[in-house]
Amino acid sequence: MGYQEYLAAREFVTTIGQPIITYTLIVSAVLFLLSVYCLVKRDEQVIEYSTTLLKVNTTLLALGFLVFAWFHFKIYSTIEVVYPDYVAAYVFQTSGIQLTSSRFAIPLWIEAEKMYFWALCLSFFAWQIAWKYRDVATTVLPVVNIMLSFLIGISYFYANPFADPLPVVHSEITGWTQAITSQDPQFIGQMSMQVFGRVTYYYNSMYMWTHPPMLFIAYASLAVTFAACLFMLLRKEVIYDRIAYSHAKIGYLFLTLGMLIGYPWAVIAWEGDWWWDPKINGSIMMWVLYSAYLHTRIYLNRKYMWEATAILGIVCFASLVFTYLLTYVVPGIHSVAQT
Repeated sequence: MGYQEYLAAREFVTTIGQPIITYTLIVSAVLFLLSVYCLVKRDEQVIEYSTTLLKVNTTLLALGFLVFAWFHFKIYSTIEVVYPDYVAAYVFQTSGIQLTSSRFAIPLWIEAEKMYFWALCLSFFAWQIAWKYRDVATTVLPVVNIMLSFLIGISYFYANPFADPLPVVHSEITGWTQAITSQDPQFIGQMSMQVFGRVTYYYNSMYMWTHPPMLFIAYASLAVTFAACLFMLLRKEVIYDRIAYSHAKIGYLFLTLGMLIGYPWAVIAWEGDWWWDPKINGSIMMWVLYSAYLHTRIYLNRKYMWEATAILGIVCFASLVFTYLLTYVVPGIHSVAQT
């Protein structure tokens, strides 16, 4: 009964979510065109249209996120993995964890959902800029909107979370259900151990609920820093430095906390192998570059330091994109093949 209810919920997510992300894509395409026009013409009327579309986009993204939240709750409430006695005894003997069953408390930023979550975070920062910094409505805001449109486009065409909701989780739930149905003790034991490891050390882990979202919030905030640094380089106006610096502080804080929280998780999960992972080394490089950016800003009034700070802010964002792409192009413990 639980599995059938889960399948119905999964189908409902696709039925409701696919139109939401489709409308979001359409709005984003129009927002992209208007943002490009804003950068060229700086038409005040077009800026107002862009701001309205941004609000619509943010609302649609938030609505899709609520659909995720509902689906994750349905997984938690309908699927229970009950371990056979001999599996529970083995788990207690090897790990000291005493339990007879588990439920999937899945975070809202795994698999294809992570790109969507990044877009949602960036849309909130864009909305904040539109509300707080009216003076940059024709510069920084359109660039942020263009980046947001790209993220939504990638989410729709390459990482659509509604087309096939949580395929890895689905395969694990289906595998467990098949094992129980087969009544094969060996198959049940094998699937029990597999599900136990994934649920206990990945889905239900405190680190999974804190480490990734902090990084995605940081990425979104630092994208704003990048946009402001572009105009720092083109125009020597204090407002751009103020925006870049204020968002760099937020991004740097979440980036640092996210990396610190990820450290004990890496030590526990991967023991001595974590240090050589390309994604971790890329993240350290990115953190060092953003540390350098914040330090160069101290000497902003010195000769050539305005330009140097702006260029460094742009290089920092390039390192952020490079670090994120490492997950997809370089083998390692953070590789998508591992999750």
